[in-house]
Amino acid sequence: MLAKAEVSAKCSNSDIAAICVDAYTSLAKGQEGIDSGSTDAFPYLIDSATHFESLQELDNAVMAYVKGITFAAGLGLTDKGYEMFRLARALFERGLSHSDTSLKSPGVKQMLVKAGQGLIESARKKREQASAIDVQSELKATILGGAGLRKVQKQEGKDIVGIGGQQLYAQKAQEYRDSAELYVKSGMVKSAVVFACMAALADLMLGNAADGMAYLTKIAADSGQRAKFNENPCFQWTKLLFKAHVSKDVDAIELAKTRFLQIPWGFKDDREFARRIMEATARRVTE
Repeated sequence: MLAKAEVSAKCSNSDIAAICVDAYTSLAKGQEGIDSGSTDAFPYLIDSATHFESLQELDNAVMAYVKGITFAAGLGLTDKGYEMFRLARALFERGLSHSDTSLKSPGVKQMLVKAGQGLIESARKKREQASAIDVQSELKATILGGAGLRKVQKQEGKDIVGIGGQQLYAQKAQEYRDSAELYVKSGMVKSAVVFACMAALADLMLGNAADGMAYLTKIAADSGQRAKFNENPCFQWTKLLFKAHVSKDVDAIELAKTRFLQIPWGFKDDREFARRIMEATARRVTE
């Protein structure tokens, strides 16, 4: 950030003085929020970025957003971080389309990419932590409750309570839908495909095969990346599972077992979730 004297000099132009001062004032308040660990920082940083955009200082606008993205990632607030990342990316792309001189430095793009990578890493850790809790809770439930195939959920301030398979799959279906939508909007299609497939498979386990396939068809079309969806190994594998499950097709499930090993899974918990559904489908086919 610039020193007060530099800000005063920069904002001396009467035509832009008010906006300029507001931009740096909001930026300073945003930084104060970051330093104190307060989420009040976010609206100030967004306000600052908006003012910098009005001043045609798109590099500084991106910088303000990046501060928010990095802060959100550090707090594990991936939704808020993604909201700011979308704003920053849209701003950056608009600037590039108009050959904005403030974006000539490669450092601006590098700064944004680094912030995005930090956000992805934060989301990964969050998912792994949630997965670890699920595994620990399931182990405890198995020990205490016998061999019943049940998942458990830990509620804040309460003991662990059992959740039947139907409720588990309903939760997973919604969680994966939310993740798929998030990653489609961020342009990370490969991860979006995996999450969409997991959502569809959760529908399959709920007995809603038609809904699952309809969802996959719709999200592939709405994403504008239908070809990438259709070519993705996870998408092809998922269609095999649907075929095996609905038609009790032995060849389809055997091929699915082979294709499963070829999928580049990004998260261990997704791989485990998919494996369990594949095994359940195999049992159904061979019964």
